[in-house]
Amino acid sequence: MVPSRRLVIAAQDARLAATVQSHLHRAVQVSAPVVRFEDVPHLLSPDTDGDLLLVAADPSDALAIETVVRECRVQHLPPALTVLESESARASGRLDPATPYLTNRFVWPHHARELTARARRALAPGAPFADPATETVPETIRRRLVNHTPALTALVEQLCIAAAHDVTVLVEGETGTGKTFLAKLIHDTSMRRANRFMVVACGTLAGNLIASEFFGHAKGAFTSADGAKVGKFAAAGEGTILLDEIDTLGLEHQANLLRVIETGEFEPVGSNETHICKARIVAATNWNLAEAVERGTFRRDLYYRLHVISFHLPPLRQRPEDIGPLVRGMVARYGTKYGKRLFAVCPEALRVLEAFPWPGNIRQLENVIQQAVLTSSGTELKLHHLPPQVLAPVDTPPPLLTMTPAGFDGTLKQTREATERANILRALEKAGQSRTRAAQLLGVSRVTLYKKMKAYKLLRAKEAPPVALPFGEFGTRAGNG
Repeated sequence: MVPSRRLVIAAQDARLAATVQSHLHRAVQVSAPVVRFEDVPHLLSPDTDGDLLLVAADPSDALAIETVVRECRVQHLPPALTVLESESARASGRLDPATPYLTNRFVWPHHARELTARARRALAPGAPFADPATETVPETIRRRLVNHTPALTALVEQLCIAAAHDVTVLVEGETGTGKTFLAKLIHDTSMRRANRFMVVACGTLAGNLIASEFFGHAKGAFTSADGAKVGKFAAAGEGTILLDEIDTLGLEHQANLLRVIETGEFEPVGSNETHICKARIVAATNWNLAEAVERGTFRRDLYYRLHVISFHLPPLRQRPEDIGPLVRGMVARYGTKYGKRLFAVCPEALRVLEAFPWPGNIRQLENVIQQAVLTSSGTELKLHHLPPQVLAPVDTPPPLLTMTPAGFDGTLKQTREATERANILRALEKAGQSRTRAAQLLGVSRVTLYKKMKAYKLLRAKEAPPVALPFGEFGTRAGNG
């Protein structure tokens, strides 16, 4: 029996799947692997052009099959999609809306001969479906980057090194650029992938509770400690712990973290018992930590300990090739979440999204797509579904925000800082000078906003003069990214 991943059967009913598998083996001498519907996304890439046989044993399978069809089509994935359904599934008509997006639709067992002919065509040379069980780490990383953010495929080799070696990793980049995604990718391709991946948002932790959150505490350690608590470093076990916004930690907590990295040792608050941290540490920051070291706000020795392997994620405005894959993936995900029958994104809407500068990066893009999907109707996400701030003219150059020498528009750093400063002012204005609300609009923590306001001398923002703004209004809610 010759296995082939050019033809894959997706089914929930094991009995019917086995029957179809046996038929194909007898008819074309090929063993087609059987997977569940929820496993299909892990098999696909933009190159896969085999045949996906979706088996509907009864009407209850229709929703899962339509989800697979929609997500394949909206993301422009190339496999041929064939539905093989029982008589009861066909009679229910539940898959009729997906028919225009299918390559073939057969009834079992009446169309067994047609299925055999389709199977022979599916075994022609081409790119097979991925096999997570045998796929190499570089292949897995490349597939997931190409599906999610192809601009980062240049990082494949460095990510393979990070996955293979149990060292600390530092990920730098603006808020919403995909730092958590990259950290999770490292975890998922490392030897720790069977264990927990835990994210700790350092910027949201109160200063007097950070030690308790990190290391836990003993009963009675402080007034409200009614019982013992397990900290994040112990709860992560032998998995990976992502310390997001690590730059917000004070020097005292940085010293405690340095000890954990160097020796693995820590004590819960109020306890003399020493524990050993077995988790791998990945740190993420919105700021340039090297500059923080020079300012004296971040320990130099901790920086070097974190900087064994580092990644810098460019902002989304510098990665226009990522907009299409990200948008299609988000439309597919939110279409499923909100029960929308979206099979495509119209080219005009995609062009507008690609032209927008996205000061809030992927987090802002996700917020916009979520809103658009919620307001959409029909089978295609169209231009009028997008919120007003994205539909504003994008071909008009933004006004200058700062005075620069004649004939010179400033360095990239100056331009970025001026843009950030203007966006903070706009968010504060919309939020009635509430920093908490402004931080939500900008998609950052309140601590991060405070640090940026301090850096840009905006702590007395109410007295700041009006500033020309380059971008449209922010959405009223920040998404997750």
